[in-house]
Amino acid sequence: MSQLVQAEITGHAEPVPGVSRIEFYAPGLARAAGPGQFVHVRCGEGSDPLLRRPISIHAVDRQAGTVKIMFQVVGKGTAWLARQKKGLLDVMGPLGRGFTTGQTRRNCVVVGGGIGAAPLYFLLQELAREGCARQVKVLLGARNAGRLLIKEETERLGFAVRVATDDGSAGHGGPVTELLSEELQANPGFIYACGPVPMLRAVCGMLESAGVPGEVSVEERMACGVGACLACACRVREAAGGENYRRTCVDGPVFAAEEVVW
Repeated sequence: MSQLVQAEITGHAEPVPGVSRIEFYAPGLARAAGPGQFVHVRCGEGSDPLLRRPISIHAVDRQAGTVKIMFQVVGKGTAWLARQKKGLLDVMGPLGRGFTTGQTRRNCVVVGGGIGAAPLYFLLQELAREGCARQVKVLLGARNAGRLLIKEETERLGFAVRVATDDGSAGHGGPVTELLSEELQANPGFIYACGPVPMLRAVCGMLESAGVPGEVSVEERMACGVGACLACACRVREAAGGENYRRTCVDGPVFAAEEVVW
């Protein structure tokens, strides 16, 4: 169940230039959150900007009662948020439909591109807790070595990580989907992915061709965050045939890979 809380900021870092990670204390939200869900954060002290900003949950420590968000500064709201190093945040969450986990998710591959790697760390926390680290491969992509996210933290959880950079400055030289193409030859049981639209479009096409199921976390512009305004419609295929639109904020942001119409 989602909550509206005034959460105390307990940590602030900048893992790479232009990307901020904020930790806040919200024990009820930490207990309720699942990987792939997001929070809606008020980013200002007045009415400008008017709308909250949807930000994926990056990590959770349920014992400590803390939640972390990681985001890229792209405008006025996120610039304001990146400057907050102490005090309270007005946070609504957890919101949305997240990733599914469990014993059926062993022998899977997790694929993250750019800032899309941020919400995947919470998923990896849960998979590690379920004892799946040795059966899961993690593929991380970025423009260059200086933009790679969550690699060291993921390795500390016990996962094997392969990286790809567009300029070849770390790991494989090329898009992370080229690494996924290699992994698909080993017939994994499931794929999780989050990243930019071109990456997700390519991932979904590859999974369809290989006959491998998966889930992708998509990004759409949101306004209300609770399904009332219909601003974040995502085009999907219906099980019975045909196409329709679903609200990313409540029916997503995580969808089955075969559902999304690109």
